Amino acid sequence: MPANHSCALVDRPVRFVDSEPVLAILKRVTSGWSWTEVSDSCDPFLEVRRSGAGFVIDEPERRTFTEPSAVSAACSLVVILLNRMVEPDPSMLCLHASAVSLAGRDFVFPSTHRAGKSTLTAALAFCGARIIADDIVPVDCRDGVGALVASGVAPRLRVPLPRALSRRFAFDAWRHKGPDDGHYRYLALPPARLARFGERRDASAFVFLERARGIQPELLAVTPGQAMKILLVQNFGNAAPSDIVLGRIDRLAARCPAFLLRYETLADARRLLARLASADLATAHAALRPGTPRVASSDDVPAQTSLPSGTIVRTGDVVLQPTGDGGAFLADRSGGGIFALDALGAAIWEALAAPVAPLDLADELAEAYPEIERTRIEADLAGLISRLMEKGLARTV
Repeated sequence: MPANHSCALVDRPVRFVDSEPVLAILKRVTSGWSWTEVSDSCDPFLEVRRSGAGFVIDEPERRTFTEPSAVSAACSLVVILLNRMVEPDPSMLCLHASAVSLAGRDFVFPSTHRAGKSTLTAALAFCGARIIADDIVPVDCRDGVGALVASGVAPRLRVPLPRALSRRFAFDAWRHKGPDDGHYRYLALPPARLARFGERRDASAFVFLERARGIQPELLAVTPGQAMKILLVQNFGNAAPSDIVLGRIDRLAARCPAFLLRYETLADARRLLARLASADLATAHAALRPGTPRVASSDDVPAQTSLPSGTIVRTGDVVLQPTGDGGAFLADRSGGGIFALDALGAAIWEALAAPVAPLDLADELAEAYPEIERTRIEADLAGLISRLMEKGLARTV
């Protein structure tokens, strides 16, 4: 029987058609979302309906796709609903990350490829930490600084669990087993281990994760500029203009120290995080040697390797935000997004203030940066000019 259900995140309901198992899982894995059946006359923004053994998720004018199980459908709906909550609100950012409260500190683990943020989040919760959000972290910037917003969603693990994880973790993951379809498993944690939906918390630090076999467990200091670049990539709350988003993330990165946690075992990670939670964060950051998180960015890859002909000049209504390492961020107020520049890129941007021939600019840069090979300067210059022109931030004259 078709039925519309509202929830606290969005104004319009979700319509469930022969898909009661999906709704039942959503009610189990979300806390404070206030699922309520409403009149069929209410206009739903999305429909979930059974299709064979799976479920179709149909969001008109967006996309339609099929998930193979009720658990997978619930996973997708959680992501969609959190996104739709943030999308229209220009005061919100939304980070692809996890966040936990540990010994009075609120740590954010930004997403890096296969670094184990969800596994570590679960391991910390098994040991008494409180989960603020797993995988998606809304950030409320109405106070001018930014507060983490608890998502009210149970943590989720990929299954089967890797064999490298300890037997203790596997036992805890089994003991707290929630909905599970063989690909994803939600964890049914005690209510005290999950922050209430909508609860605001001030971030204490960003901790980037790097997990590898045989690695020496250690904490390293990450610069605000490096943290900012990664956070910009991980943000998908884009209702606000680019320059506003840039300013907000700049303030977050400046206020919250950032660390790189390298580890092999969950026990190593827990030990280092417990030590960090008990320390003065600014003092600890200053005492650590520097480290750079391994995060790939499309901006690091030149778009082309040959210099264009003609004369180039920068254009657009752009805000420039310098970083402490000589680089900068560009925010296009006209809607072109945010662009990260290294020190060489920032110098190129400054040089493009007046029309210049790319070959002449390459000569100037080679003289200013004798330690950099000419071939790299030309490749970086060609790639940057190509991307600037593609984004409407530079043009030929």
